[in-house]
Amino acid sequence: MDWRVAFGLGVTASWITAGLLYLLGIVGWDRFLHLPTADIGSFLEGAFAPLAFLWLVIGHFMQQKEITANTKAINLQEMSARRLELHSRRDSYFKLLNLVQDQLGSIAGFHYMSVCGPTGTGVITQEEFSEQRSLATSGDHAWFIRKMISLAMSQRDDPEHMEEIFYGTEVRRRHSDNFCATFAKLLRAAGEVDTQEMVTNALLYGSASGMLYRIILHARGEEAMDPITGLSTAPQVAVSDS
Repeated sequence: MDWRVAFGLGVTASWITAGLLYLLGIVGWDRFLHLPTADIGSFLEGAFAPLAFLWLVIGHFMQQKEITANTKAINLQEMSARRLELHSRRDSYFKLLNLVQDQLGSIAGFHYMSVCGPTGTGVITQEEFSEQRSLATSGDHAWFIRKMISLAMSQRDDPEHMEEIFYGTEVRRRHSDNFCATFAKLLRAAGEVDTQEMVTNALLYGSASGMLYRIILHARGEEAMDPITGLSTAPQVAVSDS
């Protein structure tokens, strides 16, 4: 039993007992019975009015307690629904991640073919490209991404050659821009479901796709930090002696 109800019952019993004692000891039962009906009604109204007010106050606090409990339950349900929604969005994101990684691998594959294939340096033939593409599609989606990273690392000291690799032709420019645009969308999608930026940082700094993305940005002058060497290529401001 709630302590408010127990308190109300105790006060009610005490009040009724005191009223009966007053009625029997002072007014008298016979005299009370012979009073006019209006006077009896006024007496009872005055006697029970404090009890009515008491139980009104108790009911108010009891209702307030139930409202508070219902509010807490609603808040818990809302938090649970948000967690379920976030969990569902994360599951959907990781399913999307696999598809986008395959797409990034395909873009890097055609880019690599443009640089090293018959239309480029001729290091790789069409047959070799087909064999490597079969390997990439069998599960290693980052095969050609690593190839592009290795190609960039071999020319890291030659900015002109780096620009030739990624923007030397219209086809290479299209592949570079497409790769960056797709990876940027993937990062934005990760930010919507990653409250602590763990997935975002893992993609950007811990994956082959992220490294190639930063290499391309560096090659077109949008990233001051060289992802390969870790050195900044931003222009240094000379400080004159005063």
